[in-house]
Amino acid sequence: MPQYRYEVKKAPGDHSSGVLEAESERAALARLRDMGYFPIAIEEYTGERRGDVIRQALVRVRLKDRNTFFRQLANLYESGMPLTRALSTLVEQTANPKLAAVIDQLRDDVQKGATFAEALRRHPRLFPALCCSMIHAGESGGMLDEVLWRIVAYGEQDEELRGKAVSAMIYPAFLMLMSTIAIFILVSFVFPKFSAVFEDFQASLPWQTKIVMSFCEFMGRFWWAVLIGVALLALGFISYARSEAGRLQLDRAMLRVPVVRNVVQKYVMAQFARTLGTLLDNGVPILTALNITVETLGNKAVASEVAIVQARVAEGDSVSAGLRQCEYFPPMVINMFAVGEESGRIGAVTKRMADAYDVEVDRAVKAATSLLEPILIVAMGVTVGFLVIAMLLPMLTLSATVV
Repeated sequence: MPQYRYEVKKAPGDHSSGVLEAESERAALARLRDMGYFPIAIEEYTGERRGDVIRQALVRVRLKDRNTFFRQLANLYESGMPLTRALSTLVEQTANPKLAAVIDQLRDDVQKGATFAEALRRHPRLFPALCCSMIHAGESGGMLDEVLWRIVAYGEQDEELRGKAVSAMIYPAFLMLMSTIAIFILVSFVFPKFSAVFEDFQASLPWQTKIVMSFCEFMGRFWWAVLIGVALLALGFISYARSEAGRLQLDRAMLRVPVVRNVVQKYVMAQFARTLGTLLDNGVPILTALNITVETLGNKAVASEVAIVQARVAEGDSVSAGLRQCEYFPPMVINMFAVGEESGRIGAVTKRMADAYDVEVDRAVKAATSLLEPILIVAMGVTVGFLVIAMLLPMLTLSATVV
C-alpha cells in the first residue's frame, strides 16, 4: 500500500507532520479529516531523504524516553481518553523524533484493528517482550490502565537501578581517563626532549631512566601507531563483546572477578526477580514469564541458567528445584522462591526480593567504588611517580657534577 507524507494542523499555530498508509491520496485526505485534522499539504512518500536517514540514525530512544512515554500514556488512558487519541496526542508531545515516529506507527496499527500488544511487538528493539506480554494480559483482562502503571513502576525502578551503577562509576572512569591522557602526553611529547640533554652531557643513566627513555623514544616516534593499535583493539573487543559467544564469556568473567562479582550478581538477581515477579503478578504463565526473563536479563551467563530452569519447569520441576542446579543463584534467592511456591504467592515474594536486592546493589556499588577509587589513585600515583623519578635521577647527578 502506498505511503503519503502529510502536513496538517488542528488549531491555529498547531502544525504537525508524518507519514501514513492509504489506498490513494484522496483516501489519505479523508482519513486525516476523520482524525480531526485540516490537511495543508500531502505528497506521495517514497522513502527517507538522505539527511533524514542520518538524523534518525543518530537519534537514540533511551530507557528514560520509553518510561516517559508509558507514564504519559497511562495518565491519558486513565483519564478516559481512547487509546488512539492518546497516541495521537503523544505523537505531538514527544520531543524525540524517532520515538514520535514509532508512536505514530503504533496509532496507525491500532486504527487498522491490531491490538496494542501486537502493535508494540512490531518494534522489538524499543519495546521488550516483557512490556508486550503485560499489555496483552492487560487488554485480555480489561485492566490496561492498571498494567500501564505497573510498566511505569517497573521501568522507573529499572532506570533508577541502572543510574546508581552508572553514576557510581563516572568518577573512577574519569580519573582513569585523565591519568592515561596525562601519562600518554608525558611519555610521547615531554620526556623524549630530555634524551638530547642526557646525550649532550654523556651522563651515566640509571636503569630506571634507561627503561623510561627507551619507552619514551618508541612512543615519540610511533605514538600514532600506538593510537591506531589501541583503536583497533577497542573495535575488536567491542565486536567480540557483541557476538553471542563473546558476550557469554565476558559475562561469565564478570561473575568471577571478586569485587565486580558482588555488584554484578546482586544487580542481575534484582533484575531477574523484578522481571519474573512483575510478569507473574500480571497473570503471565510461568513458562512464558521465564522465557521473557531470559530475553530481558543483561547477563547472558545467568540467562543461560534461567533457560535451563525453564526447561526443567516444563518437565514438571519447581522453579526452586531448577535454581538449585544453577551456579550463579545464591541460596537466599532459591529459598525465597521455595517459600513463594509453598505459599502460592511467588509473584509478590519475588518482587519483595527485588526490592531487597535494589538496596543491596546500592550498598555493593558504594563499597566497590570506595575500594576502586583509592586503588586507582595509588596505581596512577605510583606510575607517574616512577616516570618522574626516573627522569629526575639523572638531573640530580648532572647538577652534582656541575657544582
